[in-house]
Amino acid sequence: MGVGNADVLSIGRFHQRLGLSRQDCIRRILTAPSILQAKLDIHSAEEMVSVLKEADLPCDLLPQSEQCLSPPERFELAVYISDFTHITSFITDLALFTGQSSEELLSCLSKTPAIILGNLSEQVANELIARFSKPGIELMKSCSDTAKYTVVAYAPGGDRGLIAYYREFGLQQAGAQPEQSQCWQLTDLTVQKAQALWQKANELHLPLVIHNQDYYRFDLLLKSVPESAQQQQAISTILSSQLSIPLHLHPRLFTSLPIILKRSASIADYEPIMNALVAQGCAVTAEWVGGIRFNLRFENITDAPVQCARLEKLCTAIMGRSVNFVETTEGWSVKADANLHQGLWIQYEAHQFDVHCRLMRNTHE
Repeated sequence: MGVGNADVLSIGRFHQRLGLSRQDCIRRILTAPSILQAKLDIHSAEEMVSVLKEADLPCDLLPQSEQCLSPPERFELAVYISDFTHITSFITDLALFTGQSSEELLSCLSKTPAIILGNLSEQVANELIARFSKPGIELMKSCSDTAKYTVVAYAPGGDRGLIAYYREFGLQQAGAQPEQSQCWQLTDLTVQKAQALWQKANELHLPLVIHNQDYYRFDLLLKSVPESAQQQQAISTILSSQLSIPLHLHPRLFTSLPIILKRSASIADYEPIMNALVAQGCAVTAEWVGGIRFNLRFENITDAPVQCARLEKLCTAIMGRSVNFVETTEGWSVKADANLHQGLWIQYEAHQFDVHCRLMRNTHE
């Protein structure tokens, strides 16, 4: 009837008893409600229920005459992480459920967003969202059959050859873009149309990426506030009530703009706040996090050889490649070209050994 508290280890203990391969057993559980075994006598059925409940799987017995049909829609789960405080326990829980190694999960979770599971029934997707969500770690579901997709491509330096192909594919230039990083896209596509375009581009070795619009998340950026004390008081009320930013921080916040008020927010989450701030005269923008890239600057270096070795190991693990450290008057500078997850993760881990990591926005994003 669902996934309950089961994991791959508990499933592995009884899949043979069900007369199923491990893969088929996992598939049926992840698409619950579904039939695990049919045409049982009552004694065998009750015995099997006992085994399944010991494995923390919710189950029920149905007369053979009743149908148990799993809805045909299949979902995948993706993760956006805005706070890495709970990342260790999240990886541990996820590894126990999926049977993946921590290295495999690290590689997956360093993407933005990180797609962790697929081919789920909606019921199981909802169960897993409730089971694995933690503060600062947001799980979301998407059904590929109903989701809308955007294909995105870049024409570095305004490459005319690439642009000719993009126009042939029907892509359009995305707003006013600097010539060195022209972005071309086509939005609101079905998965079939998006994949067909990607296949064409792949055959021609063109750099085209597909984005599921269900996973779009935005950073809410406060750029300026009016000088009026009355308006600033109203803005403080919004920041306190809707974003839980303590009042004593507001004066410093107003003199440190621009500043990110909310990370990785869905449109439904940020739009009411954005509208309220704009109504008070603020300049506010919502920036899609999937397109933001960062370089890194490490500060507060006290033991350069030891800390640099740690930082190099850390960056290699999270970036999946080695990066070059350049010593400057302000610390160590790294041209990482990191996405949001990679940048925040490195920032969090560096803080654990008392190094401050500053995320520097790339100018060519």
